[in-house]
Amino acid sequence: MTGDEIYSLLAPRLQAVLALDALPAPTARFDEDLHADSLDLVEVVEGVEQDLADAGVRVRLPEDELRDLETVRDAAEAFAALTRKEPK
Repeated sequence: MTGDEIYSLLAPRLQAVLALDALPAPTARFDEDLHADSLDLVEVVEGVEQDLADAGVRVRLPEDELRDLETVRDAAEAFAALTRKEPK
């Protein structure tokens, strides 16, 4: 999957969990722009992992990688990289 495809799953989850008025931009920073804390991010990541699993793609974003994500795009690209590694 591409980063754009993952963004289409990630952005609505972020909007719902963080009660945002609009979808976050790919360049939005989790801390400074979205004011997301670690529990918010875990909830969003688990939701995206479930969405992907429902589509037949089983991936897990490691916690140490989660801590390194700064923007929505970073998260989308991290998931996209994992989907490219997924065994067929």
